[in-house]
Amino acid sequence: MKIMWRAPTFVFLLIGAWTYVQGGDTSTQPQPDAPSPAHPAARAPHPLADMPLWAYGIATLPQPGDTAKPQGWGRQFNPAIDHDEQLKPVLHVAGSSRTYARIDLSDWANAVDWFPDEHVPMPDVVQHGSAALGEKKRACAICHRVNGGGRPENAPVAGLPVEYFLHQLEDFRSGRRRSTDPRKPNVPTMIGIAQAISPDEARAAAEYYAAQSGAPRIRIIESDRAPPLRLHGNLFVATSNERTEPLPDRIAEVLDGEHEQFNDNPHVGYIAYVPLGSIERGRALVAASSAGAQTAALPAAQSCTACHGADLHGLGPAPPLAGRSPSYLVRQLYDFKTGARDGSLALPMKPVASRLSTQQMTDIAAYIASLP
Repeated sequence: MKIMWRAPTFVFLLIGAWTYVQGGDTSTQPQPDAPSPAHPAARAPHPLADMPLWAYGIATLPQPGDTAKPQGWGRQFNPAIDHDEQLKPVLHVAGSSRTYARIDLSDWANAVDWFPDEHVPMPDVVQHGSAALGEKKRACAICHRVNGGGRPENAPVAGLPVEYFLHQLEDFRSGRRRSTDPRKPNVPTMIGIAQAISPDEARAAAEYYAAQSGAPRIRIIESDRAPPLRLHGNLFVATSNERTEPLPDRIAEVLDGEHEQFNDNPHVGYIAYVPLGSIERGRALVAASSAGAQTAALPAAQSCTACHGADLHGLGPAPPLAGRSPSYLVRQLYDFKTGARDGSLALPMKPVASRLSTQQMTDIAAYIASLP
């Protein structure tokens, strides 16, 4: 087993739409040896049968008519916890002099800031949300975190080029950035924010996050097993520290610090358990692309390093990839493949992603996430 420490997150939140087509024998007189149309074997395979469910934080494939509503706003009290208990200032994290109540962690218009001296002052839109949304404001830092690191279920935005950041907001606004999973709730949330945010607010957020590091580093562990997981929204949570579950063809990305998982401590990052051999397989795929070699995986005309830089730390308007969340990277590759991401900056990625299998996406993401 190899254990590697690497740097965290990037790239961008996403949104989805897709077409479901169901086939099968529809004749009223099936041949004697043919299965009945009602039999599962007679139906056409789901068009998203290869969808990496783990990258989307879901357990089942989307179905026709699935949709999502925007996420909530305001202070969200947990009905399972005593109301007054949620108002008591009882939360602390190591190294911070600040104290928060439980309700502060789910106050979508007021982002918790444990270490204000570690960053420049947050713009109002980052800490509190777009003014145009009024009582429905949702702070950027609620999802993308104060340091821009994000979480596996949304976008890491630290270090993004300002113009790339602004372009993605425009793609959300116009409906050209979607998600292959139409149930993903942060997609309509992001669309609403992109449609409400002012140009000045958008640029302030872009410039703030461009200067953030997204620290702490993500920890990459190659293993044939991972801890058992449960879904909490679209985020996987480890239920034990023991690696008891086989890890053949997916990545398990979980919080690195179980005791602080609900405190939003920016000093606590993530662990990504990746399959054995995936980092080297991913390196070979990226190297073949960057060398211009014709492979079944990547078209010779497309080079990862040509757009994203020799070290994959970004080049011009192209975003940095090295050390980003592997869950997010795979999700974006699959969205490029299905056409859910269809903005102008997606054009170079679509032919590349269209030729990748889900396993190859997983290997590439494991390698890129392991880079410093």
